[in-house]
Amino acid sequence: MTARLPERHSSRALLIGASKFSYPGLFDLPAVINNVQALSGLLTDPKFGGFDEAGCRVLTDPATQQVGDAIHAVADEALDTLVLYYAGHGVLSQRGDLFLAVDDTNPDPRRVRYSGVPLDWFRSALAESPARNRVLILDCCFSGRAAEAMSDAASIVRGTLDIRGTYTLASAPAYEAAVAPIGARFTAFSGELLTALRQGIPGAGPLLTLGDIYPTLTRALLASGLPRPQHLGTGLADHIALTCNPAYRPATLPAVKSRPVAEPRRSTATVGGRAANEQDPKVAAEFHAAMLDGYRRAKKELNYNAAYFLQMVQQIGGLEAARRLIRASSVSSGFTTLWEKGRLDLAVEAVVLQDRFTGLFTEEELDIARNRLAEYGYSPAQTS
Repeated sequence: MTARLPERHSSRALLIGASKFSYPGLFDLPAVINNVQALSGLLTDPKFGGFDEAGCRVLTDPATQQVGDAIHAVADEALDTLVLYYAGHGVLSQRGDLFLAVDDTNPDPRRVRYSGVPLDWFRSALAESPARNRVLILDCCFSGRAAEAMSDAASIVRGTLDIRGTYTLASAPAYEAAVAPIGARFTAFSGELLTALRQGIPGAGPLLTLGDIYPTLTRALLASGLPRPQHLGTGLADHIALTCNPAYRPATLPAVKSRPVAEPRRSTATVGGRAANEQDPKVAAEFHAAMLDGYRRAKKELNYNAAYFLQMVQQIGGLEAARRLIRASSVSSGFTTLWEKGRLDLAVEAVVLQDRFTGLFTEEELDIARNRLAEYGYSPAQTS
């Protein structure tokens, strides 16, 4: 499926930055103001951004009621894409519910519910908004609770909320503090997000999708010894872009084309650009079965239900589904999930590179699969 930018005139973004706090126990976060100002500039950039300036609202150090009013307004106005972003402190109540802090928020777990911004306000706005695509980005301690809460909301409001159009990106796992380096211009998570949007992601498509951004953030933060970000994204959400990709370069003929294509382990003849083994219905049927087996193993061994992948395989067949996923401009949410769980052996790319199936694919498709696995630290040798 093709990635696209938000429709500028019918999309809204609300960027909330809480940098000053009155109660002891919540230290000031001056970098947060830089977060929202820089993010607004990138999202509304005339050349690369996907939002109009009028459709991107910035709130700095608001009162609790101001946050509620602003959320309600943008959620009602957004018809295409809705982005809600908060940077500041997250505070848990005695029951473990997440509240987002503003200036007068009391961090006492027994009293935070009276002065903090409930996560439920964001969740309800996403559920009730007419927007086709909904994105929630939280840069705060304990923000991983958001992914859990959104999952609960999915079962409660399944009839009214299009879950395949919702994406939650959180800066730290549940119960783990996010990082705001002292003296840094940006908080750690938002700083890496801004770097990805500003510099682009080499090798990604012309647009920066949420599916491109999450693994890039994860690799950068883990390399710096920082917490792994969390995400809850399904189906089409991974293909919603926030900006254009400044690092995109049109594809050129790969250098591998000059190497010999004859390999003893598979046929090199092609028919209409496809490998000759595609004509063998037995091999194609075995590949289809292997794709379904990968789905079943992921569900059984990882408790991961790749429902959209299963639907795709059942509708267009395992072979065509694999080709579309391989040739997509960015990795799928399923690939990212398997990478997170250390099970890229179940990825479509790994199945494609099994000796018995390589003859079903062109050299270009095999190279894409091989290079993608290598980029994420999985040796292609493991697939033979």
